[in-house]
Amino acid sequence: MSRTIYQSLSKKEIGNWHKEKNKEWGKNADFWVKIIRKNLDPYRLKVTNKAILETLKGEKNIKILDSGCGEGYLSRLLAKMGHRTWAIDFCPNLIKAAEKLEEKELLGIKYLLGDFQKTNFPASFFDVIISHQTINEIKKPEMAFKEFYRIIKKRGRIILLFLHPCFEIDPKKYFQKIKIEKSYYLVSGIKSPSPYFYLHLPLSEWIELLSKSGFLIEKIKEPHPPLNLIKKDKWWKEKFKKPLFILISAVKK
Repeated sequence: MSRTIYQSLSKKEIGNWHKEKNKEWGKNADFWVKIIRKNLDPYRLKVTNKAILETLKGEKNIKILDSGCGEGYLSRLLAKMGHRTWAIDFCPNLIKAAEKLEEKELLGIKYLLGDFQKTNFPASFFDVIISHQTINEIKKPEMAFKEFYRIIKKRGRIILLFLHPCFEIDPKKYFQKIKIEKSYYLVSGIKSPSPYFYLHLPLSEWIELLSKSGFLIEKIKEPHPPLNLIKKDKWWKEKFKKPLFILISAVKK
């Protein structure tokens, strides 16, 4: 069983965050390329990808940034829907894998190696910015929100999907800013080679950070598989005993 460590964020840990993240993703990159491209992650296949794409229903040919794009799985779905897609990630191995596939598929996705907290995009450039399981991987989400506000058009939207903060932590620690570390990912019986960690903030603080950054929350959802699937399928019944994810859609004022 994966071991969980809760750590209050000291100055030292905050200072080492980016270095540790680079190390983590350097080791886990090939693992995730395999998981995604062999369709081994049921949560993405049945829940999270669908939840994000549904927020774009009816929209056509819009400019989207996939922030923290990984090996490009979501960017490819967006491009195939006809959207003009840019994608950024700080992990060289993941961007390299994404670009290699783009050379074959020619979907028109523009991949960039970099940090979505500080980009070179022009102001008011994007219609939509998406963060799928990435906004909680940085130490100061407010820095990303500030950059998103700069590069998104007025009335543009940001779509955040990440682990549900209300159900992923010991309730005694819920109201603290916490670094949560797990000893490995376990997907379809395959363990990642490296531990991973992410940020916990109480839901009220996520909402406050968005509001202070100039965004108006439009929608909050708790993505889940169809209820009949949870009821009938033993695996989903075991894994979805509580809400696992939250999706927040917010508009630039």
